[in-house]
Amino acid sequence: MSQSQAKPRYHVLVAIGDKEQLRPLLAAGCALARVRDGVVTLLCVTPDGARPDWLVVPEPPAASTAEPCGNVHVNVLVRPGRDAGATILAPVRADPPDLLLLGWRGSPGRGRYLLGSTLDPVIRYASCNVAVVHANDGPDEPAGRDLVEVLGRVRRVLVPAAGGPNAPLALEMALNLSPNVQVTALYVARDTLGQAEVALGYERLNTTLAPWTDGGRVQPKVVRASGIIEGILAEASAGYDLVLIGATRESFLDRVLFGNVPQAVAVQATVPIIVVRHHAGRIETLLRRAWWGLFDALPTLTIAGQSEVYRNVRRGARPRVDFFVMSGLAAAIAALGLLLNSPAVIIGAMLVAPLMQAVIGLGLGVVQGDLHLLRLAVSATLRGALLAIAVGLLMGLAMPDGSPTAEMLSRTHPTLLDLGVALVSGAAGAYALCRKDVSSALPGVAIAAALMPPLATVGLGLALGSSHIAVGALALFLTNLIAISGAGGLIFLWLGFRPEPGKQKRRRVFRSGVLGMVALLVAVSAVLGVLTVNALREAAFQRTVQAALAEEIATMGQVELANWQITGDDGQTVHLEVHVRATRPVLHQETVDLQERVALRLQRPVALVLTVIPTIQLNPFVPPTFTPTPTPGPISTPTPTSTPSPTPTLSPTPTDTPTPTPTPTPTSTPAPTLTPTPVVAVVSGTGGRGLFLRRTPGGAIARTLREGERVELLYRSETTDGVEWVEVRDEQGRIGWVATKYITPR
Repeated sequence: MSQSQAKPRYHVLVAIGDKEQLRPLLAAGCALARVRDGVVTLLCVTPDGARPDWLVVPEPPAASTAEPCGNVHVNVLVRPGRDAGATILAPVRADPPDLLLLGWRGSPGRGRYLLGSTLDPVIRYASCNVAVVHANDGPDEPAGRDLVEVLGRVRRVLVPAAGGPNAPLALEMALNLSPNVQVTALYVARDTLGQAEVALGYERLNTTLAPWTDGGRVQPKVVRASGIIEGILAEASAGYDLVLIGATRESFLDRVLFGNVPQAVAVQATVPIIVVRHHAGRIETLLRRAWWGLFDALPTLTIAGQSEVYRNVRRGARPRVDFFVMSGLAAAIAALGLLLNSPAVIIGAMLVAPLMQAVIGLGLGVVQGDLHLLRLAVSATLRGALLAIAVGLLMGLAMPDGSPTAEMLSRTHPTLLDLGVALVSGAAGAYALCRKDVSSALPGVAIAAALMPPLATVGLGLALGSSHIAVGALALFLTNLIAISGAGGLIFLWLGFRPEPGKQKRRRVFRSGVLGMVALLVAVSAVLGVLTVNALREAAFQRTVQAALAEEIATMGQVELANWQITGDDGQTVHLEVHVRATRPVLHQETVDLQERVALRLQRPVALVLTVIPTIQLNPFVPPTFTPTPTPGPISTPTPTSTPSPTPTLSPTPTDTPTPTPTPTPTSTPAPTLTPTPVVAVVSGTGGRGLFLRRTPGGAIARTLREGERVELLYRSETTDGVEWVEVRDEQGRIGWVATKYITPR
């Protein structure tokens, strides 16, 4: 056909990948463009920009049921490019069409892609409405034959609608396929939720279908099923010609790992499927581009690379003799380092601990949905942890006179900072395992640092009979274990790992694992958040006490603060035990004055126990020399220097601020408004399909006006995208906009 340079009122851009996609996608594009008197542009991407021999558009005289374009104008655009997705997006961004039509064969994407490396970027970044067509041809039929025949005789269309933002677009496209089409809006209620879910379904359908209730062409229906996908598939097999489904906004993990509801329906349904996505707003588009840009920036692994990583992790997660020997030795070294209060010895234990692959295997098992790998990893981690605790207990019993050291006590109060260290360690370990050019030794040390010393501390705490130390260290270990496995799983997901498509058991394992891990992370984060806030408050209070004691004792003269501690705090009275060094006797009244001044500084009652350490301060002694000297002169003795008293600071005197006098605001007198005489018009020229009453020119649909229905013209008009619109009021008093060409004044 000839090329058209004029900008159409409605433009459907159809991206064609090969000869098999030409007929079904062209049929769908023409069917959607015909009702709006639009045009279709076929876009084909080739390496050299040459038009393929098979890219032939049938002429109008040849149009029939098999060639459904009829008199729809079809343009052909061939673009050179190696990256088909980027080449398709270029004309979409330069001159956005009203609808971008794509074809999908039904094979799930690999790695991080949902539909494939070409379709996913186009769907994410397209600045227009998008429709993805899946023909669902029979095994012995030519590609696209079912869809071409269906679009030529479409009568019944199923549109699943659960209140999402894309359902109205799917309903509108379904009604535009033919003036005789009957649309069923479907809501699937889960069996387990009872009759209340059915009532909720009808309520949501009535809200979604409000603009189309007058035409009688859309009927709501609620079915009960064990799942959403099962309910849609069962209803679709009940004599429907076509299914139009809006893209859902499921969670990121669901979309990347398993696809979403539309994808699953398209793969399993026996009728053609069209998935539609409404163009997002500017802010949402920018956020989506930023997120996926970050997502695409990270490297991904090939299928062979993923298999190699999986084998290595599974081999390392299998508990063998070497694993237990190295775990026991690492726990012994860590226990000795804790008892000796030696960070260097503790680091040595981290270098030999073999826990990395077992713990990382937990995250990989969840992401892969591999129950067997999960069992191996849990078994190895649990047995390694019990062995480390037992070794720590034995080392503690071997030293009966041991006492808690600073290194032990530092591992009994987990905070959000410990959680952050574990998250980063897990991410680093998983990334290092997946990249051959990155050594996994150092991330393994970081992971061991978060796991082995706390386990040894648990054993030492049990040996010392301190439940506080044992419970605190165990809490730190569990915190680090959850964080490391969760962060490792996220990195595996980011690098392209996912369960095998079509295996429902692995999907259930994944869902259960993710929900459990997220719940544990949230619970741990909440507890650590409370503990961290309390620790920060306590540290701030101790700094205040330290400053108050240091400053107030300094004013006593010849008295120096040695150390102090809070011996009790019941929420009201603070019990302080203070040790000072004094070169003179400290009177009782001075102690009372100190208590009062500290209480005023803290703004709390203070109970004070003051221990005075008598101190003798000697002047420097110069030893005599053995060299004879002339008559020695007198040696001056330094006199004590008086301590200046602080001078009080004068407080500024407040100055009166003048109050501005309010100025009266003039009031305008409204002028009378002239009311024009109403003009009545009727809806005509729609071929029986009726006319959409829209809230704004070319905007959202408010309702459908029947052929011959009377409206009142309101004398406001606009032109949008080449269409002239006029504001009207219908017989029920609703105000909206309609296309001027479809109304006739009376």
